Amino acid sequence: MASSIFSKIGDQLRVLRAERAWSQPVLAARLGRDRARISELERDLAGNRLGRDRLTLFAEICDAFDVVPVLVPRARAAEVQRSVEKSTMSEVHSVPVRSTFDELFVDLGDEDGTA
Repeated sequence: MASSIFSKIGDQLRVLRAERAWSQPVLAARLGRDRARISELERDLAGNRLGRDRLTLFAEICDAFDVVPVLVPRARAAEVQRSVEKSTMSEVHSVPVRSTFDELFVDLGDEDGTA
């Protein structure tokens, strides 16, 4: 079963919190919120439960992490996520760089031998 948008957001928020070594109480203090609200949000996102005041809390957490939520088509989400995740220099150089022109236009002459 594919994970929901809510569980993906919850996973990403927990990862961001862990990367900064922030506990729920630390994040709550930065937001001026109760730790229970952070815990509740993480549980609700993981369980696909919607609750009150979630969007405001989500926006405040994004501000605390200095990140911007971006909406992308579901079909492109994995690609976009991979592009923003940290990678080593060897991974970056192992993938050939293609120009926008190369991505948009295909030289069909090479395939049929009429070039």
